[in-house]
Amino acid sequence: MKDSLAQFIKIGLIILGFSIILAWLDTRIFEPNRMPPCQQDQLAEHHICLEKLLKDWSDKIVWIDARNQNDFEVNHLRLPDNRMFQIQSGDEMQQQIDAAIARLLEAGEKGECVVVFCSMGCSKANDVAAELRQLGLIDAPVFILERGWDAIKKDNSLLN
Repeated sequence: MKDSLAQFIKIGLIILGFSIILAWLDTRIFEPNRMPPCQQDQLAEHHICLEKLLKDWSDKIVWIDARNQNDFEVNHLRLPDNRMFQIQSGDEMQQQIDAAIARLLEAGEKGECVVVFCSMGCSKANDVAAELRQLGLIDAPVFILERGWDAIKKDNSLLN
């Protein structure tokens, strides 16, 4: 009986140890990466939650990926070329806009919107969206995707 009790205590301590390790991992590693739900009514002007975007615009979206080249090469939306463009803020931005401008002008005529995104915490999407609005040529609404690439990865419906 004494051996059974000792074994029961050992197993309990092992389980307790694993529980403590898992709780530590959760608070240090996993919890900071969790995103609370996006709340559209609390966002700045021209920002949009992915859920609202997909609900309201569905397949009427022209995407602008403003992430850096390395991130883009590792993983990006797999869409037809006429619905997905890479435009990065910086020296090459004007050339990239020029390459996409015909399609961006067409977006307004087709009742589409333009959505710019980068990684969460990245301000490049703001820069690119501001430049597109400043041109004054694009009739389509230009949105910034709140939480950017991280929201897309979490939703997973846009990834192949």
